[in-house]
Amino acid sequence: MTVPVAIPSPFRYNATVIEVHDIDTVICRIDWGFRRHDDPIPVRLLGGAGRELSEPGGEEAAAHLARLLPPGTPVVLHTAKPDKYAPRWLASVAYPLNGQPRDLVADLIADGWLVHWNGRGAQPKPPWPREMAA
Repeated sequence: MTVPVAIPSPFRYNATVIEVHDIDTVICRIDWGFRRHDDPIPVRLLGGAGRELSEPGGEEAAAHLARLLPPGTPVVLHTAKPDKYAPRWLASVAYPLNGQPRDLVADLIADGWLVHWNGRGAQPKPPWPREMAA
């Protein structure tokens, strides 16, 4: 008899945005349920890379994300694994847009603020001035 290998699935957490650090990191308050919360928890957006604050376009990118996710915005985090910069988490983020949940990284890539990145190798940078993804 063969036993199937268990593939770990991500954990899902409700969270609230406290602030935006830069285009690919947000600070959240995590809701563990049963009136238990943790904050501040930095969350690195999984699957994308953007410009750092010190680079051209970095401040503009962070400001754009801050407009999408003002403090108090509810989000849903799907964690992948601990980040090498603990206590930061790596997670996919769903956020509300016009009353519908949206994939934050997919939207930021489509709008030219992020580029795809799997976390391996040299971190790519989106062009600046930004270009819309094809």
